[in-house]
Amino acid sequence: MKPMLRFDGRCAVVTGGGTGLGASHALLLASRGAAVVVNDLDAGAVGDTVGRIADAGGRAVAVVSDIAEPAGADAIVSAAIETYGQIDVVVNNAGLMRPMPFAELTVDTWDRIVAVNLRGTFLVIRAAWPHMVAARYGRIVSTTSNSGLLGVAGSTPYSAAKAAVWGLTRSLALEGAPLGIHVNAVAPMAYTAMSASSRLAPEAWRTGAGDAWSRQLDVARVSPVVGWLAHEACTLNGQVLSAVGGRVARFAMRVTDGFADNDLTIEALRDGEAVLLHGDDVGTEYRAAFDEGRAAHRRLLG
Repeated sequence: MKPMLRFDGRCAVVTGGGTGLGASHALLLASRGAAVVVNDLDAGAVGDTVGRIADAGGRAVAVVSDIAEPAGADAIVSAAIETYGQIDVVVNNAGLMRPMPFAELTVDTWDRIVAVNLRGTFLVIRAAWPHMVAARYGRIVSTTSNSGLLGVAGSTPYSAAKAAVWGLTRSLALEGAPLGIHVNAVAPMAYTAMSASSRLAPEAWRTGAGDAWSRQLDVARVSPVVGWLAHEACTLNGQVLSAVGGRVARFAMRVTDGFADNDLTIEALRDGEAVLLHGDDVGTEYRAAFDEGRAAHRRLLG
């Protein structure tokens, strides 16, 4: 029998760890031996998570700070270094969604949602990165969403920020690979206070009563995916894993075969649109932007 995967001797940071998915991630990592720095804006919630970890015999400290501000992100990493002497895992879980029609969206709302979901992810990684580079080891797991990867009406800033996390993950994975740092992301579907606020959520979610579907979307069915991506045994890098009610799959961006015309015109696109769009389920999957550029170079120049 293969041994249980543990995090003994590792220190993990979990943002947005006061409730929902973040609390579940923190509790799982701590139960497997990790020392956890739990961050949240809500002092009571983050204190509750840390208390639950301590009651179970684990180690954790709380950091109440805003990840959208450099000082707030730096405080989380500083707590890890000062308390446990290292930082091995970063789980970027904190998020903010305020569903509304695009016509009602203000600049302030856009800025705040993008700040938490994208800027905050960047700032926490930036604070942890030098320590991981020095250790030649790190595991970064960020949180994206099918709202951004596939689109959803009524959550434009959230979707835009979560789509940007995909690009951040892919680029950092390439940069981190030779440094011993793996960067991946998870796209979860889970029943949380945030998901219950979605414009697509059924009435039973909004009232907090829940339903048969919400009971399948337990946060505990997402955390093992985060745990795997955070573990030293995991060799995945630059991947986004979908986690829905115990089903795990990989998101992949593909480029259809399309068509080529060296004398391309607007009319050629009109007449070739069916060919251009054909094969949403086929085509080529590129590991990096350079790979598509290289393929185009081969087609054009041989």
